[in-house]
Amino acid sequence: MVNSWSVFSQVRETRPVLERFVNHHLELGASYVHLFFDDPDDPSFAHFALQPGVIAERCGPQYWDGLNRRRPPYVERRQILNGRRAYEQCLTDWQAHVDADELIVSNAVPLGDALSRVPNGYQTAHMRTIEPMQSDVHPTVPFRLPIVHLKFRTRQHIYGPDLAHFKSGVFGHYQGKSFLRSGLPGWGHGIHFPRPTEDVTNVILRMTDVRVAHMHCENRELWADRTLGKIRHPQYNMRTGGFTYPLPSLQTDTPAEQIPDTILRDELLSFFDRMNVLSPDLQRRLEPYNLLEFHNVKVMA
Repeated sequence: MVNSWSVFSQVRETRPVLERFVNHHLELGASYVHLFFDDPDDPSFAHFALQPGVIAERCGPQYWDGLNRRRPPYVERRQILNGRRAYEQCLTDWQAHVDADELIVSNAVPLGDALSRVPNGYQTAHMRTIEPMQSDVHPTVPFRLPIVHLKFRTRQHIYGPDLAHFKSGVFGHYQGKSFLRSGLPGWGHGIHFPRPTEDVTNVILRMTDVRVAHMHCENRELWADRTLGKIRHPQYNMRTGGFTYPLPSLQTDTPAEQIPDTILRDELLSFFDRMNVLSPDLQRRLEPYNLLEFHNVKVMA
């Protein structure tokens, strides 16, 4: 029997990004998409609240008063509380927590079929992270996989000196995202993996034919601008991401705030081109280790 599934997301994105997110998952077979608007005054709310297949909620003061008595200051805590609400209201066999810039992809089999094959003893079906690369020669979008499972010598062969600043092999998170089986008392969604009750072990199936495509680096200029903003943010720790500062060609330990934006941005763009443009040479280094896949998804210009 084919299993039903849904996704939820706490969102603060442009309408085109949200439209892609919603339409992609509904077309993939989701029973519905549950959106939590982190900005209660988001002008896109009215549009999605009326769209078939979408549950839309405003996360304003009244919402948080009823859910938690106050709005948590950290986005991750808000995601976890919204995930608890989404799971308590879940109407499908499985539910996944994915961000608005993430798209579930499954080229091999319909997703409902893949989930129906998860043995009953498994509460979690995990999806590996992939990231889009840029290419003018391939009809579908190339995606790179993380390299954290490979030996150091292999990782160094693939990325050379840049490995010091690209340790996981992706710009963003490498932990992936998960589907949680519905109807488990006391369980809730986490950021990457579900949160079980204290006395239960989370049994995880690693899915081999389903991925979560993290689309945050699909646009070269936007990625550089966002990353520059993170470098400039006084409370942002660059070591939590897929790369570290200082970047290689700067060859300096000068604090980021003392380096002009133009120099930092040029370095970021150069780094992006080396890591994320699928040259024939990079393709030859990725393919022997099954680090390259192709999927048909919509890329935002």
